[in-house]
Amino acid sequence: MKSYVDLVRRRLEDRANNVVGNLERFMEPQLRFTMRIFGDCIDEETRGAMFSGYSEHLTEQELRAFAADFVHAYTRYAIAELEEKKKDGERHEPPFLTQEEYQEMAVREKWPRIAEHMGFVPPLQLRREIARAAMLFLPGMLSDPGFNEGVLEFSLYFDLLQRLRSVSETRLRAAAAEIAPRVAAAVAAASEEERKALLREIRTTAATAAGLPAEPETLLGPPMEKYPREIPPEFRVRELKNTLATMTLKDLRLSALVHLDLLTVEETRRIVLPFLAKYPSFYEMPSNGLRELILAVAAGVDGRSITYFIERYGSGWLAMTKPVDYIVWKLMPEEERIDALRRDNERMDAAMMARHMARFLHSESEQDLADAGKQIALLTDARFVADHGAILTRLGAEEEGERIKRLYDTVTLSSARMAGQRGEDRESAYQAIRGMIADAAGVFAATTQGGGSDG
Repeated sequence: MKSYVDLVRRRLEDRANNVVGNLERFMEPQLRFTMRIFGDCIDEETRGAMFSGYSEHLTEQELRAFAADFVHAYTRYAIAELEEKKKDGERHEPPFLTQEEYQEMAVREKWPRIAEHMGFVPPLQLRREIARAAMLFLPGMLSDPGFNEGVLEFSLYFDLLQRLRSVSETRLRAAAAEIAPRVAAAVAAASEEERKALLREIRTTAATAAGLPAEPETLLGPPMEKYPREIPPEFRVRELKNTLATMTLKDLRLSALVHLDLLTVEETRRIVLPFLAKYPSFYEMPSNGLRELILAVAAGVDGRSITYFIERYGSGWLAMTKPVDYIVWKLMPEEERIDALRRDNERMDAAMMARHMARFLHSESEQDLADAGKQIALLTDARFVADHGAILTRLGAEEEGERIKRLYDTVTLSSARMAGQRGEDRESAYQAIRGMIADAAGVFAATTQGGGSDG
């Protein structure tokens, strides 16, 4: 009969062969998730070496190529750890658990072993388990062995790990000692209500250890967003170059318009005019000229996006100034967020403010406003162009631009408060903002039935 080590070794080898054999079928999120699963089972020193050159912001082809080499290297590491941990027999408690075994065990099975052998659990593993405990949102997660991998879909898990890095080993063990009996109590709880209450206590204890004075679920964010969230500048430029190389002349013109839309008038003069001076008109610029123009704009306003002016309210990705860390933004008091937004506004000019408010008028829902594709389409919409001009003419020219600044400040305050609302209240707040802009500018809010500039 084969030993436990033999069986697991064979399973790990078969898994590696299966993953590598199917990498061509993996889409970009699957490739990143695969790396997250394996990366969560590696000690920090080895991870630094094995992940050298890796980033979630690599292209899909680069991710696939990296994974092809990485998976077999990781498997050798996992087998070596397995053989070391089980050299004296098949034991399934600390310090004889492999990192994969920690990842495979359900919470209800794992935490009693952690509690009984706390002194043998490495600090890195404690950080992982405390971070996972902070994400125990539902009672069913206590028994679900897939929970440990499920948390890897969310950047919050990695935010928690990062915060726990600075926590002392003594504090980690103290937090784990508080969590363990609550896990046991939650497992034994007679009612769903009691179980949920205990999970809240567990999350609070774990979040407090990580320095998060908030309910972790409010910080969850979307699944499989790239981490770190901010694209390293070198990857951003390289990705843009690769994309531009495949574009037709028509697509390059549209991309150039998107980039020009991100600029103030002064930035346009400084960055764009030298390029336009080389050609009779924008529409007579050749492909290479457009590529050079786009790259120059991207380098001059690194990190801006056509939708950041609305996304900034919920994420801290400011439109004109340095982004605020997502978790920091979520924990900021409203007054501090508004101060940051106003500093962001100070970098805008009247033309940019008018563009943003015209986008509100031409987006029937907040979802439309945050949809990059729909916002790009507006650049060639004659009604949008006309309404942008009307807002700028009517509000930007009055009182040396102070009127449009006051209106934009009011829009900013209303949008910041809207970001904290949900459901019908949020939708009503959004429509109120559109109505306020329309009334102040004398421009109708666009609808699917028609509408737009009043001429």
